Amino acid sequence: MPDLTFEKLMRLARAVASFSHQSIDETRPILSATLPGAERIQIVIPPATMKGVVSITIRKPSSVDFSLDDLAENGFFDNTRAVTGASSCQDEELNEAYQAGRFKDFLRHAVIARKNIIISGATGSAKTTLSKALLKHIPENERVISIEDTPELVISQPNHVRLFYSKGGQGLSLAGPKELLESCVRMRPDRILLQELRDGTAFYYIRNVNSGHPGSITTVHANSAQLAFEQLTLLVKESEGGSGFGRAEILKMLHTGIDVVAQCVRDNGTFFLSEVYYRSAPKAGLYDQLAHASNLPVN
Repeated sequence: MPDLTFEKLMRLARAVASFSHQSIDETRPILSATLPGAERIQIVIPPATMKGVVSITIRKPSSVDFSLDDLAENGFFDNTRAVTGASSCQDEELNEAYQAGRFKDFLRHAVIARKNIIISGATGSAKTTLSKALLKHIPENERVISIEDTPELVISQPNHVRLFYSKGGQGLSLAGPKELLESCVRMRPDRILLQELRDGTAFYYIRNVNSGHPGSITTVHANSAQLAFEQLTLLVKESEGGSGFGRAEILKMLHTGIDVVAQCVRDNGTFFLSEVYYRSAPKAGLYDQLAHASNLPVN
């Protein structure tokens, strides 16, 4: 196969755009189209990707037609369990670490178990530091797609795509976090990492994690785990998609989609984790059952 250089990939992107009667350029860097063989293609170019990078995802529709008996013969139902409210082995490990106050182990297990994690805190409270530490525990075989306004995250997993938007719409690209989130769904991610929840992105983020894309890690500006939910409620109300929801509906949606809130604090130049909310903790309510980590440092 000849080398797929940036120039060749850009020519391919423009050819697909022409074929589908669309445009792709610096101002419109995202393209969704259908190829002649009914394959779906998703293309993202700079400045919505790293300089010199073109992301191309092709999804071929399955032509296989299985009956239930065929699925059973192929082991489709072999690992199925009835959902009765009982905890899984992973949840039991998480509950044990949480109740014992082993928060380093708890957060590591939460990442591996694909829990949706919000890191909350004020500016300069080590939110990004903790986020980067957690990313190291995402399995190497997972496909990770990040959405950032500045290249802060360090993603070591080999199969990853980094998407970018300009804060305040100041750059050439017209693609914002909402458009990039919608593009992510068509790019076959195992995990979607949004650098920060702000403005109207919260609704689309929660919608995505509630629709089959668990394991996300993101941050929000708030002064406690409880206030993180209040802040997210306001952000959802500010969004175009979430403005029609009432407060109770939004809170229900948030508590369905968010598993963990880790609160970072800066005090007299020291960074530490002050509290951790875990949705599945025994007797956990909407806001209560906050575990207070006694000056647990963020390394």
